[in-house]
Amino acid sequence: MAKARSQFICQQCGASFSKWAGRCENCGEWNSLVEQVVSSGGSSVVDKSAGRGKALKTSSIRETASESGLERLSTGIDDLDTVLGGGFLVGGVVLVAGQPGIGKSTLLAQVAAHIAKTKSVLYVSGEESVSQVKLRAERLGAADSEKMQLASSNSAEDIAASIQQGGYDLAIVDSVQTISLSEISSAPGSVSQITNSSNVIIRAAKASGTAVILVGHV
Repeated sequence: MAKARSQFICQQCGASFSKWAGRCENCGEWNSLVEQVVSSGGSSVVDKSAGRGKALKTSSIRETASESGLERLSTGIDDLDTVLGGGFLVGGVVLVAGQPGIGKSTLLAQVAAHIAKTKSVLYVSGEESVSQVKLRAERLGAADSEKMQLASSNSAEDIAASIQQGGYDLAIVDSVQTISLSEISSAPGSVSQITNSSNVIIRAAKASGTAVILVGHV
């Protein structure tokens, strides 16, 4: 039976250590090491994974659909559409990152209000209540929109299930630093939580064909 062991992950750079220290030896950040329990079965991840994969299904260039022919959701902001190549790609995932307070949530609420005029939108906030998100959306023209659904959650599993089962055209998750997976013991915002929670959301986007925007703080 595999034994549990602890390792300490730096929340700043992601480096791992076998013992706790007050300062990360890799990046020099103080008080950034967080304990994480992992399973140790005596074999490396590479050894365990060898031979388990399946050959990829391939297609020729001629057979592969071009992204130019796929549907895109216009943001209603010309410059933003230009940056995105015409809008949000159906089934695609975009990370909108910036410093706290720079206006990411306000910008995306405006985008959501525009898209919700004709498409179904899910806006999930892990930082604010549904009432707070509603007030911002109303200021930006989404007061009477029935196509824009609001939710407040910190569960990556619940958010992924909502995306995959809800039939939304666009889903906004604000922010990735506030959501977490229950199977991971580290706190929301840690390197492992951000990485794994994002992967769960991305898989849901691909499976459902929903365009997803992940908000991140830097």
